[in-house]
Amino acid sequence: MKKTITALLTLAMLVTLTVPALANPFADVEGHHWAYDALNQVAETGIIEGYEDGTYRGEEELTRYQVAVLTARMLDEVEADNNELEAEVVEAINQLATEFDQELAAIDSRLTDVEVVTISGETGVEYTNVKTDGDAVENPFEDEDDWDDIDAEDFFKQYADFNVNVEKDGVTADLDLAVVGNYFGEFTAEDEATNAFELDSISGEIATEDFVATVGEDQDLDWKDYLYDDEENIHGIIFKANDSTVAVGQDEVGEDDEARNVRDIALRQDNLFDLPLNVFAGIEDDDTEGRTTVAGLDTAFNLVGVDFTGEVATNDSKLDSKLARVGAEQDLGMFTVEGNYKYTNDFEGIQADDDFEANEQGYDIGLFTDLDKFELGAVYEDYDVEGQDTILTAEVTDENPYTLYGVDVFGNYEYGLDSEEEVRYVEANKDFNDISLAAIYDYDNTEDLADTVMSVAYAPEFEFANTSIAPYAELASIYDNIDNERHLNTEAGVDAAYEANDRVTLTGSYAWADKEARVDGLLGEKVTSQLGADYRVSDDATASINYETIDFTGAVDTDSFDAQSITGEVSVNF
Repeated sequence: MKKTITALLTLAMLVTLTVPALANPFADVEGHHWAYDALNQVAETGIIEGYEDGTYRGEEELTRYQVAVLTARMLDEVEADNNELEAEVVEAINQLATEFDQELAAIDSRLTDVEVVTISGETGVEYTNVKTDGDAVENPFEDEDDWDDIDAEDFFKQYADFNVNVEKDGVTADLDLAVVGNYFGEFTAEDEATNAFELDSISGEIATEDFVATVGEDQDLDWKDYLYDDEENIHGIIFKANDSTVAVGQDEVGEDDEARNVRDIALRQDNLFDLPLNVFAGIEDDDTEGRTTVAGLDTAFNLVGVDFTGEVATNDSKLDSKLARVGAEQDLGMFTVEGNYKYTNDFEGIQADDDFEANEQGYDIGLFTDLDKFELGAVYEDYDVEGQDTILTAEVTDENPYTLYGVDVFGNYEYGLDSEEEVRYVEANKDFNDISLAAIYDYDNTEDLADTVMSVAYAPEFEFANTSIAPYAELASIYDNIDNERHLNTEAGVDAAYEANDRVTLTGSYAWADKEARVDGLLGEKVTSQLGADYRVSDDATASINYETIDFTGAVDTDSFDAQSITGEVSVNF
């Protein structure tokens, strides 16, 4: 067998005699090694690729299967009519092909399968133990991912995440599957114990030349402000083929005893009869609230330089509940003119946005222009819900701010001449290396809001002695101009990571924050600390353990709590 391997390597070198030597492709072959140049040449042709970690491992013996792979690659050179091969070299390669006929057939079959289906992913186990000094509490931390509440829990979970890629006969599929099995422990309502693996989630896309199907949660149709306009609307499958769209979904709404199933079906056909006419329908079937059906049509076209839009819809078979809208827009060069007419009568939408009016009738007409970075407008509105009003608007967007002495400034202004409703917002930002400064003025007389905010943030990063350190500090002063009150929000902390060696990384962090006002979470003081270790067992396997403490003192005593958590995980990539 060793003679065969030697002959095979010799033939591989002969194949590549005219290939120039490149930079060393193998990390474990020194430049002074006697086979250095030959290995470079063989690697350049693709006959020898080495291992995934970039090594050649020349001291290891080849298996019969590996020899067959090398033979197959050299056959490619022969079939490519490489005229630089000597006749005896070609004959020797053909003899090797005969010797490894069965293995070569297996390789062809395997490569064919690889081109059709590839599977990769991660599997592992996770242990979590969280203890609190009381019942479940609301999470006061805005930055925690998907952690709405802090619950006492203790469980062991096994999981597997797969990526499946398929390409065959014009069909491509790229799917991500998450499988989970909880085997013991005390779980929250979202982590019910099971004795077998269950499909936790699936997402991805399947496509041909004729259609695309996407599957997953929180898929956005974004059709109308009364029809699937919510950010989390379709939990299921959406099919799109040419001008047709079909969506089917199901979701569980609410928690515990109040949870209910909601099923959705949505249909849309654009360019009906090759006209700028689109029809759509949505059906929401709620276990508790019953069924809601919306159907309608819309259009958009240009006529004599004017862009027209229109739509009608109903959610009642007797057409007693209906919606109608007509819009027109024309660009006059320096100015743009827009006009809209709206009519809704007891119209109930499916996942309608917050601004949708179920009963509304009237019209508006506006004049808009761009002046340098300013977008200026004047709109006259006459609606039976809000009454008559002329609204003046001005806006500088954050995507295209004014820059004055290195300071980016943007904002918007609205004022109703009749209602005297007024909105003002101005924001200015300036960065000095690791320091960020911001100033905000926010005024809205409809919400009794008049705040002035000044903030400064400092977030440098340091590296020394295999340690990365990232301290940060932020101070925000908020002045309430209505109540003449001043609030101060402060936070500071440090994140650190130490690479003990090429396998072990130690992590630690400490954070402190005191929130007095204008935050999404609870008001109060929080202190968190964390210690962890990550261990790279191999290129494809890792293990980690993490310990964290949380001490929160709320502005209201009942909000205060302490919590400690330990998490451990072992994962393997494949």
